Amino acid sequence: MMRKQLNKQLWWFTGVASIAALVLFILWAIFSRQTVIEVRVASVADNDSLVCYFVEPNFQLRWIHSVEKQWWEEEYLRQKDGLLLTNTYFQAFGAGTPSTEKFATIQKEGYVGYQINQRFPHLNWVVSRLTQGEIDYAGQRIFIHQLVPDYSEVTIMPKAYSLIDRFNKDFCHELPSDGSQ
Repeated sequence: MMRKQLNKQLWWFTGVASIAALVLFILWAIFSRQTVIEVRVASVADNDSLVCYFVEPNFQLRWIHSVEKQWWEEEYLRQKDGLLLTNTYFQAFGAGTPSTEKFATIQKEGYVGYQINQRFPHLNWVVSRLTQGEIDYAGQRIFIHQLVPDYSEVTIMPKAYSLIDRFNKDFCHELPSDGSQ
């Protein structure tokens, strides 16, 4: 008889502990947030928009400059209040090229690099196939110009996602490179 009562108490305790753990997990999933970089594309061709994200704090934008026809690269770091442009690299000088800043601590062969350290709350970037815009992060290279119609505006910003938000959106590197959805 005593054994049955202990067994019943053990099952009751296990049930209560399981329910408490489940409630704590649900609360954690609802209220915990992870800072990510959100990439949102508003297409000019249609009213559809594409949203993806990545969790790495560092990323790089690359494109071919429309006048010099040379690669231009910018390195960014996600911060609490926005994005920090840390360095910029380019293959050729032209109008608007920064030249009064300090040289970047790491130089890339074939490029001139400068330390910029300018903060932005978000970035608005118009991409086209002519400029071959891409986003590079954590060894991933996203050819954004192949994913969206020409002259689409790409907004890049830090955001905080809950676990549920993350299930509703794609990692940027999981998007098909041919632009199909």
